[in-house]
Amino acid sequence: MIQHTQQALSAQKPARNDERGAILVITLVLVLVITLAVLALMYLTRNNVLISSNMAVQSAAQEAADQGFSAANTSLQILPNWPEITSPGTWYQPLPVIGGTITRPTVPPASFWSSCGTKCASIPVKYGSFDFNVQYTMYPAGALATQVGGNEQNQTGTGPGVQSIRYYVVYVHTSRTNGGGLGVTVQAILRKVQ
Repeated sequence: MIQHTQQALSAQKPARNDERGAILVITLVLVLVITLAVLALMYLTRNNVLISSNMAVQSAAQEAADQGFSAANTSLQILPNWPEITSPGTWYQPLPVIGGTITRPTVPPASFWSSCGTKCASIPVKYGSFDFNVQYTMYPAGALATQVGGNEQNQTGTGPGVQSIRYYVVYVHTSRTNGGGLGVTVQAILRKVQ
């Protein structure tokens, strides 16, 4: 009987060794799956942080551009006369002339902003932890109504109390002071009443 029991026990040992090998393979597969899940979570978390950071910079850049529009409008409104007459300086340009023909202004290319010096105004803007260089340039809008020298005019009559209105295209370029990120150029129409 003892011999019979030993044979039965020796027959069971290989089966247990096979089971232990299967458990090891299953455990390794589970470790691999958990490792891949953790790596995917880390990747997604990193991307979410990057997206949030980009959105924060974009929001700050929009606020800086708004300050640029405000500065351009203030520069226009404080002039005692039309900019065409006053010649206010660097931020105002006459309509471009191409081949002897007055043309409408177009969005300045990125190369314009890097060296605009005498053709634009520049203001530093700090928004939160971000520092921006905001530049703007302005042209007469032209071609919207009656034009005099490429400038739109709207006169409501003659005599005292008559108002004359002219419109101007302003381009505001916002870029990070440290050179990081892309610069953004935005266009708006400003109105001056006299």
